Amino acid sequence: MARIPVLLPVLFGLLSAGASATDLNLRVESGGQNSVVVGPGEPVAYQVVGELSDSLSDGLALFVFDLAFDGGSLAPASAPVLPPMTNFARPAGVSNPAGFGGTPVLGVLEQVGGAQNTIQNSFAPFPTGSVITQVAQNGLPAVLVTGTLTAPQSAGTYTLSVVNPFANVIRQGQTGIPFWAVDPADPGSVTQLEVEVRTLSQDTDSVSVATGGTLTLSLNAGPTQAGRPYWLLGSLSGTSPGLPIGGGLVLPLNFDAWLLYTIQIPNNATPYAQNRSTLDGLGRATAFLTVPSGLGSALVGLTVSHAYVLEAPINYTSNGVTMTLTP
Repeated sequence: MARIPVLLPVLFGLLSAGASATDLNLRVESGGQNSVVVGPGEPVAYQVVGELSDSLSDGLALFVFDLAFDGGSLAPASAPVLPPMTNFARPAGVSNPAGFGGTPVLGVLEQVGGAQNTIQNSFAPFPTGSVITQVAQNGLPAVLVTGTLTAPQSAGTYTLSVVNPFANVIRQGQTGIPFWAVDPADPGSVTQLEVEVRTLSQDTDSVSVATGGTLTLSLNAGPTQAGRPYWLLGSLSGTSPGLPIGGGLVLPLNFDAWLLYTIQIPNNATPYAQNRSTLDGLGRATAFLTVPSGLGSALVGLTVSHAYVLEAPINYTSNGVTMTLTP
């Protein structure tokens, strides 16, 4: 992959000296969590949070990293609007020529982030800001970067990753006269964000054989599949390795007599309703499995798995879900 010139580490690393004093630990989150479950094509807001591993410096002076998403291309991250991050972006700070949000190169965002005005610039157009100390100090994690990605259309688990991190920290005890000396920070731990796309979900993982109940299955193939006919199928034999159905697709259901039953008798109100119909204008639908009461203890522990295909042609499969019968 071609890379843009690594300007920030070169320009603002000239004032570095001495051994690394600290590590910069990073974690990628959405809503404060390192994993999120979404529907196909949904927007996912993310944050990259940084925290130094000790208090042997006066906080971040510079940070840059790349962002990569194995579920598709990324748009540039958001430009900061509040301090202290505004001091790492133009005009108060300095970033790569495309801006604080990074440069898209073959789907990867390169050089996200920026540097504070530790050189006390007073002659060039930028940087023009003052230095803020204690940014991302140990015990005071800071949101370094925010952005939004679009979830893939296909079911699966995808990862938003921080790669190639680089950082400097302000040397402890500095006053900024004549400039702020900095030291390199080593890359620390990195926790990535997992984005799980589910195109089929259920409202419960268990139903009692004694009292019975209705399992509600929610189909969400996304607006790109709106109006297509679907066929929800079941299996009593699990979801792996699944059933190849041609065209490289694998239905995540194992073949057995229950699968045959759901094929041969669609929309039978006992036990299924709406398991073969048409997605709405948003690519969604709801199907139901009714478990009658008093089935008997012999069925306790039995699992029922479900998945669906889209028809005309059959070129789409959902993820699988599994429900267990309990006493």
